[in-house]
Amino acid sequence: MQHISLAINKLIVNSFVILCFLALPQVVQAKQSLNVQNQITIQQEDSVENSEAENAVVDLPQKAGAENQPLNSADTFPQKNTIDSAGKKKQHNHSVINVFISDKKIELLKNKLTEYGEKHLPRKIRTVYLDIVEKVFDYSLLLFLAALILIFIANIAFVLLTLNFTIKRKNQKEKFERIYGKMYEEVIMAYIFGSIDWEKALVKLKRIKNKANRRILISVLMNFKANFKGELEKFIPEIYVKLNLQNDSLKLARSRHSHKKVMGIMELTHLYPQGAKGMISTLINHPNDYVRTEAQIAYVTLNAENPFSFFEKLKQPFAKWAQLSVFYLIRLNQIPVPAFARFLSFKHYNIRNFSLKMITFFQQFEDVSEVIKMVDNEMEETRFLAYKAINDLRLYDSRELLKKKFEGETNRNKLEILKAFRNIGDTDDFAFLEEVMKTGSISLKLEACRSVYYMGQESRDKISKHTKEEIPELELLLAHVKDPRN
Repeated sequence: MQHISLAINKLIVNSFVILCFLALPQVVQAKQSLNVQNQITIQQEDSVENSEAENAVVDLPQKAGAENQPLNSADTFPQKNTIDSAGKKKQHNHSVINVFISDKKIELLKNKLTEYGEKHLPRKIRTVYLDIVEKVFDYSLLLFLAALILIFIANIAFVLLTLNFTIKRKNQKEKFERIYGKMYEEVIMAYIFGSIDWEKALVKLKRIKNKANRRILISVLMNFKANFKGELEKFIPEIYVKLNLQNDSLKLARSRHSHKKVMGIMELTHLYPQGAKGMISTLINHPNDYVRTEAQIAYVTLNAENPFSFFEKLKQPFAKWAQLSVFYLIRLNQIPVPAFARFLSFKHYNIRNFSLKMITFFQQFEDVSEVIKMVDNEMEETRFLAYKAINDLRLYDSRELLKKKFEGETNRNKLEILKAFRNIGDTDDFAFLEEVMKTGSISLKLEACRSVYYMGQESRDKISKHTKEEIPELELLLAHVKDPRN
């Protein structure tokens, strides 16, 4: 920091010097104009004096009687007003700067600048520099502007120095992580494949007690855990525990910072599952969304025999990101799929919606009566997923129920009901679809026409017998449905 302070001080002084030389033409010009004004003033005073002398000759007889009168103080000291005004002018030279800096500090700064010029500048430049310093301090507004410029330059210099320091530190950190990361990878690979024993591996894992190095080693183990499968995979948690790295992850999991807590949960889940189970159970209702989501995903991973038992303890929402992650965990890790119909009675709507999606995807026909009950749910999204489940599961006995629900539904749910009739409808439902084609909106007419067209040949023949008076848009609807691009 001392080097940075010294550099900034030098930059300020040198910048002031440069500013002085930049201001030199303006100062010279101002000095010339001042000299011209002084000459004009002197000439005017001479002309006034000459005219007064002529008038004095003419009025001499008239003033002869007044020669013996006593002189007053104004006649005796005619320059007093001039001196007072000059003194006042000199007193207010630093009026702008005095708002911020006292006269003593102004003189001290002036002396330092003068001393710098006398010590560091050549003789030819020194005179000009000292003259500029005098002029600058005589015109306080110029000095104030110069100070603002110098402060601005100092701020830029500080920002540049800070940025340079930050970039260098970041590059050093990346280089440090790259070197040690490569070294740790080679040592662990050699140990896993049997090239060296554990004692030699422990010797080659240099600076392992350093906190930064331990973080690098954990990241290497996490990478190996994600890429190694089979017999090689079992070595990773073994190395993790032998080096007591689980203590580092436990500290992260107990941290007050959410991002550290999430990192600790991930590390414990993949590298120390036996120690993570107890902690994960306490975090599934954490108020932070990211922590809660990661804990819920970890719970499914660590409890393969009953992965969704945490639903019974869940008080916070089951977020969509957690639902998607859990779905991929089930597929990738071949986790046993429970009967999701039993979760449809839970009070959390996102658990019900997730269960309906899983019932549809895994084609679970157990307790389909619970699925049908969801069409009476107060939430639009839940009813939508129920209609979709009826369609995908081909629940033919639900056709009459769908017809009853049609009029009171939203436009989105109406479209889903009409889509269901494409797969579960028959000729008995033609009258219902025909009425929609006559009175519904364009989107509903189109979906009803598509369902009629794909229900069977008999329904196609019936719809082709209608006239334009009955369904004006019939030709356009059929053309759109028959187009393979739609």
